[in-house]
Amino acid sequence: MKKSLFLHLSVWAMLVAFACSCSHETADYTNAIPADATELVSIHLKPIAEKAGINDKENKEALAKLTDAMKSGMNAATYQQVEAVMKNPAKSGIDINAPIYLFSAPTFDYQTVVAKVNNEEDLRSFLEIAQKEISDTPITESDGYSFIQINKQTLLAFNASTLLIVDYKRAAQLEKAKEGITAILKQTAENSINQSGAFQKLQKLSGEIKMFVSPSSTLGLYAKQFDFALPKNSDTKDFMGLGSISFEKGKIEMQIENYTENPEVKAWLDRLDKNTCPVENNFLKYFPKSTIALFSVGVKGEEFYNMLQENEQFRNEFSITRAAEVKNLFSNFQKDITIGLINVTMFNTPSILAYANVKNGDSLKALYEKKSELGLKRGEDIVKLNEDEYVYKSRSLHVFFGVRDKQMYATNDELLYKNIGKTVSPSAKETDYVSTLKGKRAVFVINAEEVMELPVTKMMMEYTRNEYTPYIALAKSVSYLEVSNDGDKTALVLHLKEKNVNALKLLTNLVKEFAGM
Repeated sequence: MKKSLFLHLSVWAMLVAFACSCSHETADYTNAIPADATELVSIHLKPIAEKAGINDKENKEALAKLTDAMKSGMNAATYQQVEAVMKNPAKSGIDINAPIYLFSAPTFDYQTVVAKVNNEEDLRSFLEIAQKEISDTPITESDGYSFIQINKQTLLAFNASTLLIVDYKRAAQLEKAKEGITAILKQTAENSINQSGAFQKLQKLSGEIKMFVSPSSTLGLYAKQFDFALPKNSDTKDFMGLGSISFEKGKIEMQIENYTENPEVKAWLDRLDKNTCPVENNFLKYFPKSTIALFSVGVKGEEFYNMLQENEQFRNEFSITRAAEVKNLFSNFQKDITIGLINVTMFNTPSILAYANVKNGDSLKALYEKKSELGLKRGEDIVKLNEDEYVYKSRSLHVFFGVRDKQMYATNDELLYKNIGKTVSPSAKETDYVSTLKGKRAVFVINAEEVMELPVTKMMMEYTRNEYTPYIALAKSVSYLEVSNDGDKTALVLHLKEKNVNALKLLTNLVKEFAGM
C-alpha cells in the first residue's frame, strides 16, 4: 500500500526546511497563481524552522530520531536520497527558502500548493527515487510540464521554475486538471496574481504565515446578507481580507486588515473608523481582576446613527415616528462601553456586568414608559426600582439596569447590582493585559489563567485528562487572548506565560514532550 503523499511531503519538507541554508528568491513561480484567486496562504518555512529552535542541540537530536523513524517506512534508495537532501538541501530541487503558497480560484477550482523549483533535474531525480513510495505510475511528460499521479486524486506537476501539487478529488476531473495546469504554468506576471494590488500588499506584510481571503468566497450564499450594510453599488466582492501570523517571544500575533480598490468602500471604511474613538478604560475599576472575559469599545453614538441612517434597509426597519426614538437611543452613548463576564458555574446563569458612558437616562425612561409596546410575554415585566433604576423580570432571569452619574449599567447578578458604582480591589486595572488596551478603539480579552481556575474547568479537565492531556498543557501555557482594533487593523494576539522564549519554540517543545522525543 502506498504511503500518503501529504504525509511524506510534509515530513520531507520539514526536514529540508530545518536543514536548509539561505538562497535568493524570484517571483516567477508565483505567476502560476491565477489572478482571480479568492483564498491564498503563504508559508515561509525557513523562519518558522529557525524560530522553532532547529539549531538547538535537543532539536537536532529529535530530528535525527525522526529521520531514523522514516527509515523503517522507506526503501533503501529513498532513504539514502532523503539523507543526501538533509546534507545538501539544494539536492531536493526545491527552494525551501522561498514561500510555499496554497490557493483556490474560480478559474482553477482545485486546492493547490505552489513551490519554487531551483533545479528541475534534481527534483526529477528525487521523485524518480521516491516514486515507489508514493505512486503506482511513473513520471509522465505533458504539455509544458512533467507530472506524477498520486493515489488517483493528486497530481504533482513541475517544470523548470514551479512545482504544483493539485488535489483533483475525482477521476473525471483528471484531464480538465491537466489542461488547467498547462494554462496556469504559461501565465505571466501581467495575467497572474502578481498584478493584484492585494497580493502586492500581502508581500509587504511581516510574518511567517500570510494570507488573503475574499469574504464573498468564504461566506458563499450568506455573503448577500452582509451586502446591505455596505454602500450602494458595492458588495462583499469588493473586499479582500489580508492577514499575517508571526511567532514572537511570549506571543503569537495575527494582524488583519481590509483591502479594497473601490473608492466608495474606502470612504465607507474611513467613516466607520470615525464612528469610534480610543477606549479610555474608565470602567476597569468596577470589574474584578478575576474577570473571565472583557469587551470594551469607544463609540460616537450620534455619528454612528447618522451613518446607519444612510442605509436604505436600516431606514426601512423603523417608521418615521420611531426614527426620533432610535436616534435618541444611539446618540445617548458616548465614549466607553465595557462588558465583562464575571463568573461561570455549572448550574447557574453566567454573571455579566456592563457599563457605558451616556448623556442621560432618558432612553431607559422611555423604554420603561412604553414597556406595553415591547411584546413582553406572560411572566415578564419591567419594574421601576428607583429614579433611573429598573429591573427586567422573567421566571428564570432578572436583569438590573439603570443610570447613575451618567453611567449606564446592567447586570444579571443581584450582588453585582448592589455594588454598582463601587471600586473593587483588586480590579481589572491591575491585570497584565491592561497595558494592551490603551489607544485601542475596540478590544476583547479572554483571561485564560482565570478560565483554567474555574471549578467547572477543573472538573472538565479531570474527566478528560487522559484523552486531552496535550491540549490541557497548551491551555495552561496561555496567559490571555486579546482581540483588538485600532481603526486600520485588527490584531489577534495569544499571550503566553513564558515571555522570554519564542512561542513557536515553546509549542515545539510541547509537541516533542508528548511525542516522546
